[in-house]
Order: sequence, then C-alpha cells, then structure tokens
Amino acid sequence: MSKKPMFIPNPDGSEGYLLNLAGVLLISGDAIFGDPAETTPTGRANAMRMVERILQEAEKRGFMHTSTVWNLMRRNEPNRRLANLAQEAMDLIPKEVQGQIMQEEMSNARAGTNVTPPLLAQKHPGRHEPENNPRFLRPGPDGVDPRFMAAGQELKRIAEKEGKDAIHKPEHAHLYAKMMRFAPKDLREEMEAKAYELGLIPKATHVGEDGQPLYSVEQLANANGVSLAEMEQFIADADIDPNDLHSGPVFPLQ
Repeated sequence: MSKKPMFIPNPDGSEGYLLNLAGVLLISGDAIFGDPAETTPTGRANAMRMVERILQEAEKRGFMHTSTVWNLMRRNEPNRRLANLAQEAMDLIPKEVQGQIMQEEMSNARAGTNVTPPLLAQKHPGRHEPENNPRFLRPGPDGVDPRFMAAGQELKRIAEKEGKDAIHKPEHAHLYAKMMRFAPKDLREEMEAKAYELGLIPKATHVGEDGQPLYSVEQLANANGVSLAEMEQFIADADIDPNDLHSGPVFPLQ
C-alpha cells in the first residue's frame, strides 16, 4: 500500500493543501455527510458523484469494501479504517485513471453539468443519498444536527421580538416539529418523557404492527385542551413529514 500522505502543504508556500485521490474521497465524504450549512446541494451532488466514480473504478480492479466506505463516511467522524480503505481504493486505480477522474469530475463541476443529486450506489440503495432522503440526519462536527439548533434559535428570536407567548402560536408549530425531528437522541427521549409527564401526550390505546403507540387527532386535542380543528391546524402548520403519520393497520392494546 502507498505510504504517501493524502494531504500535503502547497509546495509554492501558498495556503491550502494538495490532495491525492484518497484525500479527495475523504473530503468529498465530509461534503456529503458533514454540516449541511457548509455545503450547497450542488456541492453535495458533485461530491457524491466524485466518490461514486472513485469507488466504481476501484471496484473494477477488485476493491471489495464499497459498502463499508459509505457506511464509515456516514458516521461523519475521523476514522482510521476509512482512511485506510480510501488509500486501498486509490492504490488499485492506475495513476493515469486517477488523473482522468480528477480532470473529468472537476470539469463537470465547473461546467455545472448534472448538478442534480444522482441516483448513486445502486448496489446499496437508500443508504447514503441525503438529498433524496428527507429523514436522513446529518449532524455537524459537534454531533448535533444544525437544523435542530436553527429551529431553537428562531424560536428564541421570536420570543425576544414578540414576547414569550408568541412562540406558542400555531404558525410556529413547524419549528417545534423540526426541533423534535432533529434533536439528538438522548434529548429527544427527554423531551418525549417530559411531554408524557405533563400529559401533553395521551395514554395510548392502540399500537401499530411494530408495537409503537399510536394516537388519534382527537386524543391529542383532548390532551392539550384544544379543539379538533385547532389540533388539525397545528399538525398542518407543523409541516409534519407524511412518513411520520401512520397509515397501516391499528391494533387495540390488550
């Protein structure tokens, strides 16, 4: 395996680094799965295309770990195994093909061609296409999804500008929904436990096929002391992901 570093300072003394193909793969992975505030959808699409091209060329020459590379990149944290696999993939690709990959993909990015997120990794569908998967969580470097922080900051801004009661207006329901959806797991569990404690979530009488408790709009309205129409409006304003609404069989609790 090559021992050359993936990142070396510019030999001309200017800022920045020179990257080999393994380094490009790692940087592209960060663009795909890192802080969404730091990369545009076009940038992520280009990065996804670059990673896919590199791994396809490596697969042609015997690379067996494409799925592992995607899964490790998705963790969005420094990982020695990922770096080793990136190097292994690069070492399988002839230098002239490496140059061709860089030239063609950079040319496509500059020309703005095929900027929509491609349907990638057909052998492993649905695992690493954040642009095609609205439920995909992309935590930033601190492990917290920036969308959670952004919703909280917006509620804080509204409270400071319009008063504390203003944040409870129905038109701000979508901010609470975002906080719940993108909250870190531990905090989300605490928020749910507090909601149960305060009686904001009713006692479940039915479950789905997976045993998860289900609640009707009427139950939620009664628990929160509002009318059915008000609860329906709250749900509409919250812009809840349709995938979060149950549409399958319902079973009464015994």
